[in-house]
Amino acid sequence: MFGIYIHIPFCKKACNYCDFHFSTSFKTKDSTLKAISEELVIRKNELKGGVNTLYFGGGTPSVLSRQELNKIIHVVKENYLLSEDIEITFECNPDDLTTNKLKDFKHLGVNRLSIGVQSFDNAVLSWMNRTHSEQKTLEAVQKAQDLGFSNISIDLIYGLPTFLNRNWQLDIDKALALKVQHISSYNLTNEKNTALYNDIKKHKYTMPDQDYCSEEYLLLIKSLAQVGFSQYEVSNFSLNGYESLHNSSYWSGTPYLGIGPSAHSFDGHRTRRWNVSNNNSYCRELSNNNFYETETLKDVDLANEIILLGVRSFNGIAIEKISKLLSDKQFSAFQKKLNKLEENQLIQQRDKKVFIESKRLIMSDYIARELFILP
Repeated sequence: MFGIYIHIPFCKKACNYCDFHFSTSFKTKDSTLKAISEELVIRKNELKGGVNTLYFGGGTPSVLSRQELNKIIHVVKENYLLSEDIEITFECNPDDLTTNKLKDFKHLGVNRLSIGVQSFDNAVLSWMNRTHSEQKTLEAVQKAQDLGFSNISIDLIYGLPTFLNRNWQLDIDKALALKVQHISSYNLTNEKNTALYNDIKKHKYTMPDQDYCSEEYLLLIKSLAQVGFSQYEVSNFSLNGYESLHNSSYWSGTPYLGIGPSAHSFDGHRTRRWNVSNNNSYCRELSNNNFYETETLKDVDLANEIILLGVRSFNGIAIEKISKLLSDKQFSAFQKKLNKLEENQLIQQRDKKVFIESKRLIMSDYIARELFILP
């Protein structure tokens, strides 16, 4: 089985922190959607087996009309074998979720919503340049639940600049009051080529330190655990049985196709590819099969990737997998690093795997860097 990710690179407005590929101009929308359908056909035999997850990400996929979404889903159904219990996720903004649009999603088979809430504080939402308000979020989730959507995820962001005086506990409480099944939460990061990066460069405000972000992260973990949410990845929490099947495939090495501008793919073995992050170039070069780049992972690269993904997920790192990819000298050095991190209580070793406790997951990037194998 494999998954399909479809990138819809259009947004009504640009959030001040977002560095994903998107455009606020809809001039290329028709040609880009046509090219996405064409890419789906071109690549239909690339991976073997059936499709168990279909994920529309962006950008903002909820800007699509029913007709536009129907065309893409029709192409998928015509060219791929879909499992009977396929998970179809749609990323959306609260202000796009009208009753009619939600009915359209339901009719077309969408059975999981990922709603970009980020905060319930209207002042924070305005600062982020989001297009919705707290009230729009409450109305959107209620409409979706009334129409029978029973697998809903919302996104929240922590680690905001302190001048905003955001009440993080209140945002968590309001999220839980919605009775959704899944919450993804991310630390705000200062990425280049964003409005946030430029503002910080101009010294308009500063980002909070690591201790501040860690306190908010630990508060999130504690608050969600108290009401039955399990953390199964650094940024993802769910009620039992509501883990994101699609996102979980990224962390477990399952193959997936990435369709659309900037989308990434993995064959489940060693080959990764990524499409050009430009709508016009993507449409122009598609027919020439010149719209992407590929990378074949060497043994050390593959080992480091297993480490990077393993420290983020509760699946952990399978030590045997690492050993098969390394020389005796490299593996000996890796084991020494493991033992040092364990002595410092940053990791645990059991059942021939490496795990990180929830409270240490915020340090996953640091732990991965410490474990990386040099060529």
